[in-house]
Amino acid sequence: MAKPKIAITIGDPAGIGPEIVFKAVNSLAVQRVCSPVVVGDKKVIEQYFNVNKFISLKKAEFVFSSGYNKKFNLGEPSKVSGLIACDAVRKSVDMCLKKEVTAIVTAPVSKESFKYAGLKFSGHTEFLASLTSTKKYCMMMVCGNINSVMVTRHLPIKEISQNLKTKDIVITTQIAADFIKKHLKRSPKIIIASLNPHAGDNGILGNEEKKVIFPAIKKLKSEKYDICGLYPVDVAWNKYLNNKCDLIVAMYHDQVMLPLKILSPEKIVNVTAGLPFVRTSPGHGTAFDIAGKNIADASSMIEAIRFAGKTER
Repeated sequence: MAKPKIAITIGDPAGIGPEIVFKAVNSLAVQRVCSPVVVGDKKVIEQYFNVNKFISLKKAEFVFSSGYNKKFNLGEPSKVSGLIACDAVRKSVDMCLKKEVTAIVTAPVSKESFKYAGLKFSGHTEFLASLTSTKKYCMMMVCGNINSVMVTRHLPIKEISQNLKTKDIVITTQIAADFIKKHLKRSPKIIIASLNPHAGDNGILGNEEKKVIFPAIKKLKSEKYDICGLYPVDVAWNKYLNNKCDLIVAMYHDQVMLPLKILSPEKIVNVTAGLPFVRTSPGHGTAFDIAGKNIADASSMIEAIRFAGKTER
């Protein structure tokens, strides 16, 4: 059976994206599961390959998504690096929709560079949803056997409560559970984490559980989703790690990312569930502070590509 062709973008070229992409596609772990197609700016790819001759790319194709001549500085967000990252994503989505590749893996981008480039989206997730006219999607984090999802994503803490909606909890849970059922071939037991400490302590520490989260659980149960219950986030993670469920649904970003970064940061994979194709990325950022030093760890990028390569369509 032929290995799937997977588009892999270089991300923000001012960060560690190009480095971890080249290290990853040159690894046997990646070559065993897919045929990599590296997508990015022609000048960046050629310059990086010339500088990094120690990397021997034996089994990769190249697709040039742009050809900018303007300079950018390593370690700094900029309009040019943002445009380069955006163009690679657009080209990869086009290739995937045309069935030229079967999945997309994106190297990290900078929200600042996106902003300088005029993009109105806060990150990959929203950008990909717009490019594919996807209305219902979610940011799912996979780490080994752990599947987790956040209802709200990149919001200031002070805005989480006002943006937490019953319908969003329902939709996020449905999309993540359906992704697991379709691509990972199992019907998940689902645990819902509270927003407030001690699940609100019957309203003493907040009423979001009563007003927003419990109605979502009731709706999900009526649709036959296997909901294990509502628990404080610390209890929810304890139960998950003791094999009591298959998916944890948290209310905001750090309820997911903090535990995962402690447990196994090198294995975190970001999955956008709900798109018409499989899309993954490493669970870390651009690491501008070490850009160009060739010391970046490509482990998470390798995991993201392996997940995309092994996930059933």
